Amino acid sequence: MGSGFEISAEDIRVFLDEAEELLQTMEGGILRLETDDGDPEVIQEVFRAAHTLKGSSATLGHQRMAELTHAMENVLDKLRKGKLAVTTELADTLFNCLDVLKAFKDEIASGEPARVNTEEVMRRLAALDGSGGAGAAPAAGAPAPQGAAAPVAEAAPKVPPLTPAQQEQVKGASARGLMACWAEIQLAMDAAMPAVRAFQALLAVGDFGEIVLSVPSQEQVEADQIDGELKILFLSREAPERVREALAQVPEITVRTLVPYVPGSPAPAAQVAAAVAAPAPEVVAAGANGAAAPGANGAASPAAAGDNGAAPKSSKSGLRTVRVDVEVLDNLMNTVGELVIERTRLQQVLSRLEVEREGDELSQVMSSALAQIGRLTGNLQEEIQRARMLPVDNLFRKFPRMMRDVAQKAGKEIQFVMKGEETELDRSVIEEIGDPLMHLLRNAVDHGIEPPAERLAAGKPAAGTVILEAYHEENHIIISVRDDGRGVDPDKVRASAVRKGLLSEEAARRLPDPEAVNLIWAPGFSTAEKVSDISGRGVGLDVVQKNIEKINGSVEIHSKVGEGTEFRVKLPLTLAIIRALQVDLLGTTYCIPLGSVVETDRIPTAEIRTVRQREVIVKRGEVIPLLRLAQVFELERPEGAEEPEEIFVVIVAVMGRQIGLVVDSLVGEGDVVIKPLGRFIGEIPGISGATIMGDGDVAIILDVPSLVSSVQEEAVRLEAVAR
Repeated sequence: MGSGFEISAEDIRVFLDEAEELLQTMEGGILRLETDDGDPEVIQEVFRAAHTLKGSSATLGHQRMAELTHAMENVLDKLRKGKLAVTTELADTLFNCLDVLKAFKDEIASGEPARVNTEEVMRRLAALDGSGGAGAAPAAGAPAPQGAAAPVAEAAPKVPPLTPAQQEQVKGASARGLMACWAEIQLAMDAAMPAVRAFQALLAVGDFGEIVLSVPSQEQVEADQIDGELKILFLSREAPERVREALAQVPEITVRTLVPYVPGSPAPAAQVAAAVAAPAPEVVAAGANGAAAPGANGAASPAAAGDNGAAPKSSKSGLRTVRVDVEVLDNLMNTVGELVIERTRLQQVLSRLEVEREGDELSQVMSSALAQIGRLTGNLQEEIQRARMLPVDNLFRKFPRMMRDVAQKAGKEIQFVMKGEETELDRSVIEEIGDPLMHLLRNAVDHGIEPPAERLAAGKPAAGTVILEAYHEENHIIISVRDDGRGVDPDKVRASAVRKGLLSEEAARRLPDPEAVNLIWAPGFSTAEKVSDISGRGVGLDVVQKNIEKINGSVEIHSKVGEGTEFRVKLPLTLAIIRALQVDLLGTTYCIPLGSVVETDRIPTAEIRTVRQREVIVKRGEVIPLLRLAQVFELERPEGAEEPEEIFVVIVAVMGRQIGLVVDSLVGEGDVVIKPLGRFIGEIPGISGATIMGDGDVAIILDVPSLVSSVQEEAVRLEAVAR
């Protein structure tokens, strides 16, 4: 279905990226208004975002979006002028407006009409505004009408002739405390939406005063009659640098000139230009696939690529930013993966050559060339991975609004704190971790934080604190969700496990507190006395655990009764290439993600013990269950094969639980490129994917979390049978 708008698909994508950023800016600003007691700078930030979105949507031709943002702008303008105060009702109304605007954005993206009715939210805005529901007004910052007045002598080479009315407007500026300024703005040659950029520039200047003249005029800009240059004569109380800073937020433009204007001078205030000279303008480049929108998906710079682009780089450092389609990055990563495989093959070939032709000049030359190829491949791999990295702020910024709504619904007071938003993570990991984090945060509000009265009775502040934090730890990213609520009571967990038939009373009594707390990961487990629809009906933490493990991550819980709970999610930096330990089992190579490996050892078979029908070994006083991979995958050994006197054991750990994987031998470690198998053979327990080795053989990548879980589930089953 077509978009219904007379612009290209590329222009629509640019608009959607910017609309997403503006909506997120407004959402974050409205949240801060409630806590910052109407901070004027925050109000101005939200106002400007609504103002810009109004102009862009009007240029696009989406009348309903333009009318709604204009009505929001009226309310925000009264906030700016102190005629309205920030209240919960006002914030709720503005949030409802954002929900409607998001629906309109989806309408533009999909081409399907949004099933939303704006009458109610427009009525509420009109009630706040006191306008009685007046219709949309012309865009703010519009230039004065340019009538057909008699021509006058040219005032300056770069300034078009002014009408008598415009001349009087300029002459009377100083008496009103205003200064006339002249701006010349160059649009980027490859700007995807030049008319939108020009209109945004007009809006930005209009925020600071009165536009006397623009070339082309606003009407021409709206009609897409723009040739790459925009000139503006305006009156303002603000210093030119303030206006320049505002224009710097508009993508794909360069402020070529911005100086005071003196009527009758041979050039626009040439004699005072040095007094307000600014640094060299920053140029934001647009790539072949669209503009580098201002922070479209969480970048820290005015020009940043989001979910559909490369990782952002600050324009303040003088670097240029281009937008790259995600598919291009994915293809590059796949190509790098193939290079890694071929590099490994070459290393194996060279190893054989060095054995067969020791000291040979050819092998030495190949060794040197291969070393260089290895370095280049490693650098290329690192750079592509960096290009795929995005700040977790892309993900985190979605949660403050959700936490506010959930807290209101639960009747609780929440102080939500986010830390480490600048921490970078692979785009594919960010896409997968959103839902599990959302569930953990909802769970913290619903089950962790106590009601205000209960907190006060316990000597705590009425408002509970929930902290979402991301940080690096070795070669992983840790995302922590912690609260200062009631904590998880091991005794309640034990009692619930007994009621559900997971454990006998005797086994529950013997279970240490940390292991009892870990029972909350069991499917369908809950200690709640009543069902809540905040953290999900019938959806337990087991779903969170499975989704995290699906991306080779892990999650663990630390809790103290009366003090709070922390969930620590450990994630790989990327899902494409991992470091793995390679082992052999019956002639087939298996890869174990190195992040799960604790140690490897050779264990005499005489040291293997049997506890509750399970083979175990004892390491440093700790009992570790054994899992024979040959039995897991139902592999048969050749007839007559004898049990070796020693076995190779790879000890792995997930969430603090250790098991020993029994293999035939250790091969080595190296980078492996993950190839998912789901679409070919479906999901197989214990297997997360495959990779191609240097000799062309296929190796299986083990799903360590599911193997550890299978041992735990088997222990529970045996416990139930014993009862």
